[in-house]
Amino acid sequence: LTKLTMVLIGVNLLIFILQASLRSGHIEYWGWLTFNDAQAFTQPWRWITYQYLHGGAGHFFFNMIGLYFFLPTLEMLWGWRKAFAFYTAGGVVAGITFGLMSLLFFRGSGGVLVGASGSILAAMGAVALLSPNRQLILLIFPVPIRIAVALIGAFYLLSALADRNLSNAAHLGGLAFGFFAPWLAGPILAKQMRQWQKRRTRSFVARERAEQQQIDAILAKVSAQGMQCLTRGERRTLKHATEQQRKRDAKAARTR
Repeated sequence: LTKLTMVLIGVNLLIFILQASLRSGHIEYWGWLTFNDAQAFTQPWRWITYQYLHGGAGHFFFNMIGLYFFLPTLEMLWGWRKAFAFYTAGGVVAGITFGLMSLLFFRGSGGVLVGASGSILAAMGAVALLSPNRQLILLIFPVPIRIAVALIGAFYLLSALADRNLSNAAHLGGLAFGFFAPWLAGPILAKQMRQWQKRRTRSFVARERAEQQQIDAILAKVSAQGMQCLTRGERRTLKHATEQQRKRDAKAARTR
């Protein structure tokens, strides 16, 4: 159980306890995602807060089970920051899908959305892409995770179109984002990383060349006039260069 997963389960649990304790409906009213009266646009925090609200014990319990099984894989692959950003983005995309279906079928008056399902299904979709050998128990049969994701996605698509189920439309949006976003963005991000690494290398080489020229000038001054002619800044620069060279020599010795 990774740290991010524990924190998210803990935060969801605390908010669910508050929901169950207060029973006033104020938390839900100010936190759910809805396109009624354009609240999703005029109150943008709802795109995040709705992901931490749940409609009942069963809704909360099964979402946390999904969080437990899928998010740690992404956290171990990407680190907690990228995994959390991806998890949150999956919830936002699920909300967008909910909004599009709401506008298409109900002219924007399609009710409200709560729950972490979109975010968790995004994590599930990403695991299906990145760890295709994993198996899931679908009903009572073990199946490869990609087959399970395809079947679940087909169900959500049919439910969204035929039954106009906006919750399942949101689920489909999160699942599709989770599977396709890393697949589409991977080559783009890899290219950007290569370009960034090249720029970083060029900058490092240029900086080292400038430092070496400065050191050469200081050494030439020492050779001509002696150490006593150096300014305090030149002495500091020479000392720093000596320390850096000592570190490079020690590192080279360790790698032999």
